[in-house]
Amino acid sequence: MNKLPPINRRSFMKGTIAAGIGTTALSMPALVSAQGNDPIKVGFILPLTGPFAEAGQLQKAAVDMAIEDINNSGGIKSLGGLKVEAVYGSYQTDVAEANTETERLLYKEGVVGLIGPYASGVALAGTEIAERAKVPYLVPNALADEIVGRGLKYTFMTVPRVSQFATGAGKMLSEIGARTGQVAKTACLVRADDFFGNVVGTQFNKHLPEFGIEILSDNSYPNNVTTMEDTILQLRRDDPDIVVASGEPAQITLLFQQLAELAYWPKLGWIGAGGGYTNPITHRNLAGLSDGVLVINDWFPDIKRPGAKDVNARFKEKTGLDMLGNANTTYAGTLIFAEAINAAGSSDPTAIRDSLASLKLTESPALFMYPQVEFDETGFMMHAENVVAQIDGGTARVVWPNELAVADVKWPVPGWESR
Repeated sequence: MNKLPPINRRSFMKGTIAAGIGTTALSMPALVSAQGNDPIKVGFILPLTGPFAEAGQLQKAAVDMAIEDINNSGGIKSLGGLKVEAVYGSYQTDVAEANTETERLLYKEGVVGLIGPYASGVALAGTEIAERAKVPYLVPNALADEIVGRGLKYTFMTVPRVSQFATGAGKMLSEIGARTGQVAKTACLVRADDFFGNVVGTQFNKHLPEFGIEILSDNSYPNNVTTMEDTILQLRRDDPDIVVASGEPAQITLLFQQLAELAYWPKLGWIGAGGGYTNPITHRNLAGLSDGVLVINDWFPDIKRPGAKDVNARFKEKTGLDMLGNANTTYAGTLIFAEAINAAGSSDPTAIRDSLASLKLTESPALFMYPQVEFDETGFMMHAENVVAQIDGGTARVVWPNELAVADVKWPVPGWESR
């Protein structure tokens, strides 16, 4: 369906990628379109400062790597080799601040599309702004189910929804239980009392009981938490088979340091649901305290997918870190957007939107993450799916599903007394 030959995997492995973002039409007479040799400006909404900055900076590193690859390979080939320029909108946690940055990128910077953000609340608001402007907004990180399914035509989501994290956890626990004879029947939740944490609470409370797992307690903490002792004492009283948790790196670091101090560990294991549990900085900071944790995410560097190890190696050479913590999804999302522009052969935002809606990729560099790429009528990428890895020596090793696994799961995970 591409008007030009598709990007091949060999050129990707050499760090040569053809990609880009198109031109916008907003609620103004007209915005500047890429003309002559002007670069194509792409807007990225990221938390580059504040409490989520560790995740945001990893995403920015992935964007910078993608832009470098695009321009080194000759720019946007279907548009005569135009170069791509990343324009960043930074926010901390406030949705209103992110909205202001979104409007600045659209109306003052003249970006031709948006990619981001990190937080679901920011995504829900920002995609509404982009819809009114008729500019495509690709969401490769935020996980709330509500991002798609609202009738928006310019929103595209390339990552699994939180409900899939919950059902994926249930399926994984059922299969591991059947294989080992150690079946999880009770669980406690531990999460931040914020938008994403509340979504996690809602979806895991809804779906884990479908797999025969009783939720004994749902424990939340403030984002500025300074001690986790009350939460740990509640877990000790409940005595669950498993704990399912979400959080950011600083919160997780505090939690695991105090888990070790208080010598508490659930009877079978600890499950981390995306977010900070996927961030390599978290496990580097914990220096072995998180070993044995099972982490649910959309991708891990050693997954059995073509190109995965090579992509990670390039990123790690540049940053010193594995391509996790949303870096992988940001990079893949940029590649998918590039394929859509190449297929459209146009910088018109409506043409790019229509190209994304009809995109069907079975050969693409983006398949280092996905079996194939295709969006449904709501804008959700139908082949976004979850895998589970276990932390071993600070490194995530894929253990589920079996066809993508590179290691056997350790179950139950030994408590502190056996470490």
